[in-house]
Amino acid sequence: MLEPEALQAAVLAAAGELQALMNQLGLAARSAPTAKLVFDSDLRASLRRSLQFGRSEFVSVESPLGKRGVLAEPSDVVVAARSRIPQLAVEVRWHPRGEDHAGFVQQVMWDIAKLALARTRESVEQAVVLIAAPGKFWRWLPGYSEDRAGYQLLDPDPEIPASAKSDFLAAPEWDAMFAGGMDEELPDRLWTQLLGVSDIRSPWADAELRNLEVKGLGTPAPVRG
Repeated sequence: MLEPEALQAAVLAAAGELQALMNQLGLAARSAPTAKLVFDSDLRASLRRSLQFGRSEFVSVESPLGKRGVLAEPSDVVVAARSRIPQLAVEVRWHPRGEDHAGFVQQVMWDIAKLALARTRESVEQAVVLIAAPGKFWRWLPGYSEDRAGYQLLDPDPEIPASAKSDFLAAPEWDAMFAGGMDEELPDRLWTQLLGVSDIRSPWADAELRNLEVKGLGTPAPVRG
């Protein structure tokens, strides 16, 4: 398994690489139109390079963690291991421009549920979701989540991991997740821990990156009646 410091160092390196690209685009834009940058794919590629640096095990993008169900859908970055089980899987979520914060939460929760299931099924040794969102999202989240179970998973205290019984996903607001193919058997509890924070700032992006480790606790069981 990768040490938390090594994971955060890779995220910082990826953020720095993307920030340098933003700076270069700013210079180029003064004299010529700038092509649209696809932020999440560039961050994914930068993270793969950062994790590959000095490592003999292969680091890939868009690799599945299983052969069936939600785990057959490719994960953004996967670090292989000497055994058959990958060392690390990372899902990257970049908040789109706009105000649909609740819709973005649904996307991140999909990643958390998927990675928790992968950990519980021993399909990966370690799992991380990298959330890139503007400051206005992180300011909105605490108030919105006060009376909503599960939302604390996106914003754990820096010193205290967050957990929630997965049966909160039985609420109607999560119907779209399961209609989209999420496995209805999930670990009894979903768990996240903040590993680190980094920033990207430019006219094209204003994002705070939060690096969350994900675990599933307990035996998978149906969460929908």
